[in-house]
Amino acid sequence: MFGKIIIYLASAGWLLSFLFYLFYDKTRNEKLLKFARFGYIGGITSILIASFFLLFNIFSHNFQLTYVWSYSSKKLPFLLQFSTFYAGQEGSFMLWALWLSIIGIFLFFFVKNRVSEGFPLAFYSLVLLFITIILIFKSPFADLWESFPGGNIPKDFMPEDGRGLNPILENYWIAIHPPILFLGYSLLTVPFVFAISGWLKKDYSSWIQHTTKWALFGAGVLGLGIMLGGFWAYETLGWGGFWGWDPVENSSLIPWLFVTALVHTLILQRLNGGLVRTNFVLASLSFIAVLYATYLTRSGVLSDTSVHSFVDPGKVVNVLLLIFQGIFVVFPAIIFFARLKNLPKIKSSYKLNSREFLTVLGALLLIVSAVIIILGTSLPIFQGWVGLKKIALDPHFYNQWMLPIAILILLLNAISLYFAWKTTDIKTAFKSNIWDLIIAFVVGVVFTIFNNKNFAFGFLIFSSFFSLIVNIKYIVRKIRQKNLRVGAFVSHLGIAILIVGSMLSGGFEQTRTIHLIEGGKANAFDYQFELVSKEQIEKHLSDREKYQYHIKIASNGSNSILKPIVYWSEFNNFEQPFFEPDIKTYVSKDVYVSPKSISFNDFFTPITLQKGKKIQAPWAEKDSIEFVSYDMSSMHVGTNTDHFMFGLLLKYTIDGKEFDDNVYSILNMKTNSFSPVWRRVPTKDFAIGFTKFEPAENLEQSSIQLSFGQEMFVADVTIKPFIWLVWLGVVFIVVGFFISITKYRKQPAPKPSLREVDKEVTLEETQNK
Repeated sequence: MFGKIIIYLASAGWLLSFLFYLFYDKTRNEKLLKFARFGYIGGITSILIASFFLLFNIFSHNFQLTYVWSYSSKKLPFLLQFSTFYAGQEGSFMLWALWLSIIGIFLFFFVKNRVSEGFPLAFYSLVLLFITIILIFKSPFADLWESFPGGNIPKDFMPEDGRGLNPILENYWIAIHPPILFLGYSLLTVPFVFAISGWLKKDYSSWIQHTTKWALFGAGVLGLGIMLGGFWAYETLGWGGFWGWDPVENSSLIPWLFVTALVHTLILQRLNGGLVRTNFVLASLSFIAVLYATYLTRSGVLSDTSVHSFVDPGKVVNVLLLIFQGIFVVFPAIIFFARLKNLPKIKSSYKLNSREFLTVLGALLLIVSAVIIILGTSLPIFQGWVGLKKIALDPHFYNQWMLPIAILILLLNAISLYFAWKTTDIKTAFKSNIWDLIIAFVVGVVFTIFNNKNFAFGFLIFSSFFSLIVNIKYIVRKIRQKNLRVGAFVSHLGIAILIVGSMLSGGFEQTRTIHLIEGGKANAFDYQFELVSKEQIEKHLSDREKYQYHIKIASNGSNSILKPIVYWSEFNNFEQPFFEPDIKTYVSKDVYVSPKSISFNDFFTPITLQKGKKIQAPWAEKDSIEFVSYDMSSMHVGTNTDHFMFGLLLKYTIDGKEFDDNVYSILNMKTNSFSPVWRRVPTKDFAIGFTKFEPAENLEQSSIQLSFGQEMFVADVTIKPFIWLVWLGVVFIVVGFFISITKYRKQPAPKPSLREVDKEVTLEETQNK
C-alpha cells in the first residue's frame, strides 16, 4: 500500500509542477514558481522513494507483491535480483521514470542557470506525469490477492519463493544493457521539451544552443545501449549474429536514427540559421519514436512476431499508451503549424558543391531509413487490423533497402570532408581524393572477387573503405594541428569500421555441424573438436539441470577448451532445453560453438520393473538394477499444476560396487506423456531415462520403464572473420559522440561565421598550410 501511495504522490507532484510552471511562464509570479518547484522536487523525491522501496521488497523477498513473485527468487544472486527491478513491464516503466527523475535533477540546474525554467520543466513534468499514471494502473506494488481475484488467495499469503527470471535473462548483460538503453531513451526527452518551449516562445534559434549536447549525449548513450544488446545476443543466444532486424530491435534503432539526423541538422542551424522547421520536427520525432518503441514492446502487439516483446499489459494500459502517443504527436503538430507564419525569413543557401548540401543529404538518408524501418516493423500491426496473420518481415527486406542507403551515407560522409561549408571547386576536391578512391576501389574489387562476385556488397566495402581512409587522414591532420575537435570524424570512422566488420564476418562466414559423444572427436574447418567431459553446474539450484560441456579445440599444435552450456529448467517445465554458446576469439576470427540439440542413441532394449524388484543390467550379466522406491519429494514443477516431477530411487550394482541414484521424469497430465531427465549411469558412457509409467491398482503393482542411450552433443561451429571490428566500430561511434559534446561545454555557444569555419574545413586548405 505504501508503494501505491508514493506513486499517487509522484503523480500529484508532476501534475502540480506542470500546471504551476505553465502559469509561471505566462505570469512571472514568484509564488507560482515556488509551488512549481515544490511539485517538481516532490515528484522526483517520490519516484526515488518508490524505486528504493521496490528494491527493498525485492531484496527482502516480499513475494506477496505480484511483481516480486513473478520475476524474483531467493535462488538468484545479487546482481540478477537487482535486475528484476526492471525485468517486467511494471519495472521497466519504473526504470524509465527513475532515469527521467535523475536526469530531471540535472536539467533543473541546467535551465535554472541558462533559460527560463517554466516551459521546459513544465513539459518535462508532463512526460513524467503520464508515466506515473501508467504506474498507477500497472503497479509493481500490487498484491497477489489483487492480481488473482478469482484465485481465493488470502491477503496475508506469502509464497515460499518466487518464479524467478526467464533463464535466458540470467546473464550479467541484463544488469548492463536495459539500464543504458533506457537512459538513452530518457535523454531524448530533453531536446523535445527544449524544442516545444522554444517554439511556444517564438524563439526559433537559441533553444538549439541548449539542445545540441543533450542530443549528442542521448545519441551516444542510446547507440551504446543498442549495440550492447547486440553483443548480448551474440554472446548468449547462440544464433551467431548481433542484429536480426527483430521488430523490437528495430524499435530501438528508429529514435537513434532520428536523433543522429538531428545532431547533423543542428550544426547547420548553428552555422547559417537554416533548417529551423527541420530541427523542430526531428527533435519531436526522436521523442515520439521512443514512445512508439514503448508501445511496440510493451503493448503486446508484437508478441506473435518478436521474441523480445512483452505480453499484453491489459486494455487500460494499452489505451494509456495510445493516448500518451496521441498527445505528443498532436501537440507538437499544432505548435508547428501555428508558428509557421511567424518564422523569421532566413536566407540560407545550400549549393550543390558545399558541405551544407551533402550534410542535408546525409540527414535525409537517415530519415528515409528510419521511415522504412517504421513501415516494416509496423506491418504486423497493419496485418492485425485487416484480420491477417501477423508475420514479421524477413531480414532480407531490411538488408535490401538498407544496403544502398548505407553506401550513399558512407560516400557522402567521405566526399563531404573535401568540401567547404560555403562553396568548393569540384576539380580541387576531386584531385584531393583521387588516391583515396583508387585504394578503396581496389579493396572493393578484391572483396567482390573473393565473395562470389557479389557486386552489391563489394560496392559497400568500397564505400566503407573510402570513408575509413578519408576520416583517418582527417583525424591525423587535426591532431597534428593540435585540434582535438574530432568527434564527428571518430564517429564516422566507427560506422565505416562497423560495416567493414559486418561485411567480413558475414560475407566470409562458414558453418559446419558437428556430432560428439563423450571422448569422441569431429573435424570442422582446420580444427579438431573433442568432447572431453560433461559437468553438472549450479547443483545447488533445484529448479534446473544445467550441464557444461568441455570441448577441446585443437589446431596447429595449440589447444583450448570451450564450455558451451545445455540446461533444462522448470521455467518451461523441463520440456525444451536452453542453449548457451561459447566463443574462442583469435586475432583474425571467432570460432563460435553453438549447441543445437542433445540426442540419445538407443543402446539396449528398455527394461520394465516394479517397486522392490531387481533385474539383470542389460550391459553385463553380473551387474544389476534395483527399483528401490518412488521419489515424490518434488511433485509439482514450479507453479504448474499440470506437470509433475516423478522420481525413482535406483540402486545399481556395477563391478561389485553399489551406487544409489535418483532418476526423474516430467509427467504432463494434459497429454499424459513422460519427458525423461536423462542421467548418466555411474562409471558408464551411456545414460538412463525414466520413459514410461504403467499404472495399476496401486503403486506397488504399477510398473516403470527404463531406457538406455548414449548422449550425442550436436552443435554448429561457425567461423566469424574479424567480428571484433564490429565491436571496435561501436566503440568509435559512441566515443565520437562524447568527444563532440566537449565542443558545446560552454552555453550558449557563439555562432561562428562561415568565413571562420571555412578556415579549417577542407583537406586541401590543410595540406596547403
